[in-house]
Amino acid sequence: MMRPVIGILGNTLMTTPGLFKSAEKEYVNADYIQAVLQNGGAPVLIPSFALRKDPESVMRVLDGLLIPGGEDVHPFLYHEEPLEKCGEVRPEVDMAWKAAFDYAFAHKLPMLGICKGIQFINVMLGGSLYQDLSYREVPSNKHLQSLERSYLFHHVTIEADSRLAKILGGTEVETNSMHHQSVRALGKGLRVVAQARDGVIEALEDADGLIEAVQWHPEGLIESNPVMNQLFRDLVNRAEKRKTAVV
Repeated sequence: MMRPVIGILGNTLMTTPGLFKSAEKEYVNADYIQAVLQNGGAPVLIPSFALRKDPESVMRVLDGLLIPGGEDVHPFLYHEEPLEKCGEVRPEVDMAWKAAFDYAFAHKLPMLGICKGIQFINVMLGGSLYQDLSYREVPSNKHLQSLERSYLFHHVTIEADSRLAKILGGTEVETNSMHHQSVRALGKGLRVVAQARDGVIEALEDADGLIEAVQWHPEGLIESNPVMNQLFRDLVNRAEKRKTAVV
């Protein structure tokens, strides 16, 4: 049987000018590809350019969607002005990802959000973000680690009755951490299912089994903390069920 096709939303970058002019490239981090492939899916890069031009043509071939990390979500999308500590934003990428999310949500495509992905999903469903953790009403621990993504940096507590606890097999997990923003007001239909010890929201899910989203980077932990493979296996399993049901 064919592997379920998992689309990974692309980011863009400009190459450094050299012998030739600088060129825009579409990319995804190799760790996302490896994690999906290793856990039974067929990973496919979904270019943001294609999503801006004709989202249905590229989305309709997918069985599941991975919304990865990236630059900050533009505050305009949650009706705020950028504050001083807001980082780089990519409005053209956000618009492409919005088209992908809208299609996935309308067609009940299983989704996994990672880092920016959890924030983006929350905003798409009407929620908001802290533009920097320093703007929280209470002090935050450090959430932007240095060096290797494979390093385990802090603890996350998971709600015992959540799907996430079943996926990861417990109510506490060690994760990496590479973000300076976090979920603030919750999007419609989402539930907080995990938090760091300082109260920063670390995971969301919906009631229908469509959305699973985490603030950390599990694709960087598939060897240093192998339980993280289960997040990708779960996405592939949900995609497989949808594929079978559609057929």
